[in-house]
Amino acid sequence: MPDGRFPTQDEFWQRLEIREVESDLREALHARLGRETLGTPRLGAERGSVAVAVARRLLPSARVPGEALAAFLDWGFDRPLGRGDERAGALPTPELIPMGLDALADAAQRQHGKPFTELGDDEQDALLTEAERGHLTLPAGEAFDSTTWFKRTRAKLLLGYGSDPRGMVEMGFPGPSYKPGHVWLARGEIDARVARRPGYLWL
Repeated sequence: MPDGRFPTQDEFWQRLEIREVESDLREALHARLGRETLGTPRLGAERGSVAVAVARRLLPSARVPGEALAAFLDWGFDRPLGRGDERAGALPTPELIPMGLDALADAAQRQHGKPFTELGDDEQDALLTEAERGHLTLPAGEAFDSTTWFKRTRAKLLLGYGSDPRGMVEMGFPGPSYKPGHVWLARGEIDARVARRPGYLWL
């Protein structure tokens, strides 16, 4: 559980009830706590295991499990979440993300003789750095825009993290808007929450 600076998971749910957040939205948030059990049926087991490892390296201390983030990537890799624009000349994201996972797996075998998932943290980080710098190639040796792959994959994983109640609690985000309006995170409200001042549960 998060340290004393942030609300606990129990307080997160209490505050949703206090603010009268709709029950169907609360149920949807509860369902997100089980994402790690969903697996990666669309990406497949091999790509899915690489996605789990990538998630663990890009968000190494996150309280949202890598399996949950990979499951979110599996669900959303071909959905226009957030900005839906595509970079001119780059593969469309629905093709790019699976292809990049294959390229990462192939690079691990070529450079280290092991699957990406069996590499040490430093070796995985080095390959991800190659990808971010645009130096990752496809299994056939063809170049592709690995910088865009890295950015799009990271963005999807961060969306998965931020949409999970465990991620919300870790960030200190109080949850969705409530009936009368929105929860505004002004500096004073954040300070009150951190200091556990009277009424902080409603913030």
